[in-house]
Amino acid sequence: MNYFITGATGFVGSWVAQELARKGEQVTCLVRKTSNLKWLKGLPAAYHYGSLLEPETLKEGIRNADYVLHIAGVTKALSLKEFYSGNVEATRNILEVVKAENPGIKKFVHISSQAAAGPSAGKLPKDETAPANPLTDYGRSKLQSEETARQYMEFFPLTILRPPTVYGPRDTDVFEVFKNVRMGVNLKVGSNDPVVSIIHAFDLARGIMVAAEHPKSSGETFFISNEEPCAWSEVIDILQKLMHKKVLTIPIPYPLAYSAGAAMELAARLSGKPTILNRQKIREVRAGYWVASSRKIKEYLGFTPRLSLQQGLKETLEWYQEHKWL
Repeated sequence: MNYFITGATGFVGSWVAQELARKGEQVTCLVRKTSNLKWLKGLPAAYHYGSLLEPETLKEGIRNADYVLHIAGVTKALSLKEFYSGNVEATRNILEVVKAENPGIKKFVHISSQAAAGPSAGKLPKDETAPANPLTDYGRSKLQSEETARQYMEFFPLTILRPPTVYGPRDTDVFEVFKNVRMGVNLKVGSNDPVVSIIHAFDLARGIMVAAEHPKSSGETFFISNEEPCAWSEVIDILQKLMHKKVLTIPIPYPLAYSAGAAMELAARLSGKPTILNRQKIREVRAGYWVASSRKIKEYLGFTPRLSLQQGLKETLEWYQEHKWL
């Protein structure tokens, strides 16, 4: 089977390409001439050069695909327009090409985000029937990408996945937490201890493959995460033990955190390089509870993660150390 993957040069996409290649599947990665291919190096994958914002460049690759895994997306941007372009317009473009060129496709899997659904009401897991309440431009753009994808469910089999916080080798976002612990500090915004759903990139890649191949996934939306949420303090405690460090927790009041976020936004605009730390991100942190139910994906598709939080953090730390990131 031929899997056409968008976002294959990124963190999650490269894991999916790797696991599919390991299974012996044919993998075609959408890339640009300027793409950094370092995470795909050595994989028996074909490259299709094109852009999600130039639909004509997608046609040939889509025609030959059995499955399309749409993993590409914009997670940080300088404006709402950039989020819309990268998450909504890009999604609509590839869906239109599939409809026109390959409506007999076996499955289209659209990777959304827990941010599209918004936070949970306390520790009670939020399931797929709950109203969406995104808090940020990113979350709203991902929700709109979901709404766009659902418009095509009548034309071909399509599944939507909502991963939460994703960590693992190659990640650069949660990596900041590893760096802080290594330096012996834990920067804690506000007074609450956030409780979150989380998943390792290896398990997310497995789940994406299961969603693509399982007939019961068609027309459905699934949260995909570890079965048990964790308090963020648990992540810090595990990393302290793994690194043999004792961290000093530095509380940062919300007003100060918002001010820092605003300063980071200004710096991003001046440099032209978007940052993931901004006032909207602080708003998400302040929500406190981001707990998603994994019940539906387990019942429908039989999917459960294999890596415990302890094991996943340990393997991730070892990778960072081996590759001299830490």
